[in-house]
Amino acid sequence: MNIINKSLSPRYIREGITSYLLVSESTTNAKNITTTLVEMSPGGKQNIHQHVTEQSYFIINGEGEMTVGNEKRTVQAGAAVFIPSNSPHGLINTGKEILTYLSAGSPPFGKDREKQLWPLAAENPYENMAKGGELLSKQFKKQ
Repeated sequence: MNIINKSLSPRYIREGITSYLLVSESTTNAKNITTTLVEMSPGGKQNIHQHVTEQSYFIINGEGEMTVGNEKRTVQAGAAVFIPSNSPHGLINTGKEILTYLSAGSPPFGKDREKQLWPLAAENPYENMAKGGELLSKQFKKQ
């Protein structure tokens, strides 16, 4: 069983967004799915982009304006959004609190693309060592 904690996950930070790479090829050796947890500050923006990977976003907390293709809709906690392969999509946090969502995508982005998209080391890579565990990835070894 592979378990990864958010604090041990590679991440990116940009435009009011922190994205944590959870289940993926590079973190858990997943071959058919990529999942991320995203925290978006009020006013934070995920720019319109597209990729082969189809995705679903599940809004855990907050509210925002979701764009998929030519359609814009308000989303809030409890909403699940399907994003077809190659569809332009993006999200803006229009609320007053952090917007949090879980994203699942397939086919996965793959190790090379994951390293490009989530270049930052974990927030606390040594947390599981304090609990007697081993590091989940060589990238977290102390230099």
